[in-house]
Amino acid sequence: MAQGITGLVGRAVLLAALTLVLVAATDGLQVTGQVLYGSAAGATRGATADILAVYAQNPVYMRMRAEGLSETDGGRGSKLFAEAQATAQKALAKVARAEKLDVITVPGGLAGGAETVRDVTAAVIDQLPLYHVEGRVLAGATAEARLVVELASDSVLAAIPAWRGSQLLTEDDANYHFLRKQALDAFERAVKKVARDGGYDAVCEKGSVICRLGPVADVTQAAIAALEA
Repeated sequence: MAQGITGLVGRAVLLAALTLVLVAATDGLQVTGQVLYGSAAGATRGATADILAVYAQNPVYMRMRAEGLSETDGGRGSKLFAEAQATAQKALAKVARAEKLDVITVPGGLAGGAETVRDVTAAVIDQLPLYHVEGRVLAGATAEARLVVELASDSVLAAIPAWRGSQLLTEDDANYHFLRKQALDAFERAVKKVARDGGYDAVCEKGSVICRLGPVADVTQAAIAALEA
């Protein structure tokens, strides 16, 4: 009799545990943390993202930090931060649409729901632009660019005889504008050749590019070599 009672108690405990699991699995998604994208109202599918890690890999935010600017300075820092925010939101939105997510929150901001809560930080970072460019684009275009390089225009121009000759003249001299145009045409041909030969999406002025993957290649010497090609 005692064994029968023990067996009944054991089965009751097991059934209670299974019931708890079933309830937990079917319980609605609970949003308990800061919402980064979407809405908590009626959300059934969600994920989390480490927004600090996302900003750390955002090239616009990297530019702001590299220049020691503040997001609340009311000037250039605030402008860059607003651009970084817009870029991050766009990346979050792309991931949410691709993954069919109703909401993305900070880590630890979701509980319950029928699915395991995933961390999509890496996916969001992958949707950030690779580059932030502030300065002259010498060839190509930076929009959606996958490969951008830099060069020092002054160094390339200094290697062109016509440019050096124009620097010895004034604008009133008859040969000044002729030599200057000759030099700028040679410069443009060299830069375009470097872009074409290297398969670069854009060639920019040195110091104008921030890349979230690391330093940007300098093709100054390649452009100088292309002057003679």
